Amino acid sequence: MAALVMLAACNTGNKSVKVKGKLSDSKGEMIYFEELAAQQPTVLDSVQLDNDGNFEFKKAGSSRIGFYRVKLSQKDFAMLVLDSTDQITITGSAKDLRNTYKVEGSKETSLFMEYNKLLEGNSRRMDSLNEAFRSQMSMGNLDSLKMDSLSKTFEAPFNKIMNDLNVKLSEKIAQHPDMFASMIAIQNLEPDKYAATYKALDAGLSKKYPDDRNVKKFHEVVGRMLATTIGEQAPEINLPDLSGKNVSLSSLKGKVVLVDFWASWCGPCRKEMPNVVKAYAKYKDKGFEIYGVSLDMDKPSWEQAIVKDGITWIQVSDLKAWDCEASRLYGVQGIPYTVLLDKEGKIIAKNLRGEELDKKLAEVLN
Repeated sequence: MAALVMLAACNTGNKSVKVKGKLSDSKGEMIYFEELAAQQPTVLDSVQLDNDGNFEFKKAGSSRIGFYRVKLSQKDFAMLVLDSTDQITITGSAKDLRNTYKVEGSKETSLFMEYNKLLEGNSRRMDSLNEAFRSQMSMGNLDSLKMDSLSKTFEAPFNKIMNDLNVKLSEKIAQHPDMFASMIAIQNLEPDKYAATYKALDAGLSKKYPDDRNVKKFHEVVGRMLATTIGEQAPEINLPDLSGKNVSLSSLKGKVVLVDFWASWCGPCRKEMPNVVKAYAKYKDKGFEIYGVSLDMDKPSWEQAIVKDGITWIQVSDLKAWDCEASRLYGVQGIPYTVLLDKEGKIIAKNLRGEELDKKLAEVLN
C-alpha cells in the first residue's frame, strides 16, 4: 500500500481542508496531522486533545486532493483521502484509533475505508485457511506424496478466496474510476489479469485531474506496467554485449526468447542459473534463445559470473545496475525476473523458473 500512497501524495497549495474530531478514552494525548508526501510524512499541525477528547487542526490540508493521516503514534493512526475543500469530523477511541475511527465529510475517505473493509475481510479468511493448513501439517509425519496432496487440497480454497477479493475490488474500482482512493486498491490486482481496470482508472483520473502531477505519475506507472502485460508486444531492448557491440531484442524475432534479468551479485539469480543452463541446453536447437540482461555495474564481475555459471547465450548490459533503462521499461522490481516471448515477440509468460520454465518451453516448442 505504501508505494501508491507515496505515488499519490498530495500537492501543496492554499490551505482549505478542515479537520476536527473527538476521541473517547483520551488522556490529553498529542495528536498530529500529517501529509503523506515524498519519502517521509510531513507534519502539518499538532494539538493536544482537550479534557473531552476534542481536537481541531488550524493548519490543515491543501487545496488539492491528497493522502493524509491523523496520528497518535507511529502504529496508531487514521488514514484519510481529502479532496479540496473537505471539512471532516473524525470520531473514535484514543486507545485504538486505527481500528475504531470513523469519518464524516469525505467521500474519498469513505471509499478508502470500504476498500479496507474488503481487504481486512480477505485477511481474516486467509488467516483461517492458513491455520487449518498448519493444523493438518502438525498432525503427524507426512511423506512427500501426502504433502503434495495436502497442498493441492488447500490450493483450491486459497485461489477462490483471492479470486473473490479480486472480483470485488475490480467491480468497486469500476464503479469509482476517477477516485484517488481507487489508486490504493488497484495495486492488489495483477495488471496481466486486470489491464482493463487499470486503463479505466487511469483514464478517469486523467480526465478529472489532468494537471495533477501525481495523476500524471500514476499514468506513467500504468503505462509501463501495461506495456509488459501478457499478450503485448515486448518493448525493444538494444544494449551492448561483452564486446561492446549492441544486440537488439528484436533481432531474435522468429525464435522463442526468454528475457532474463539477473546480476552477478544476486544470490537467488545465481542459484537459479543451473535451471536456466539446463533449459537452454535442452531447447536451444528447437528454436529457443535467451537474452540475458545483467544489472551489474562491474564488468569483470559480470564476466566472471558468465564463465563460472556456464552461460553461453546472449548477454547484454549498460552496467548501470538498477538504473538500467531496460529494467525500468519492463517494470523490474526484483531479480531474477524473466519474460518469455513467442516467435513474434509477444509476451506469453512472466517470471518462470525451474520446472515451470521447462514445462512452458515444452508446451511452446514441442
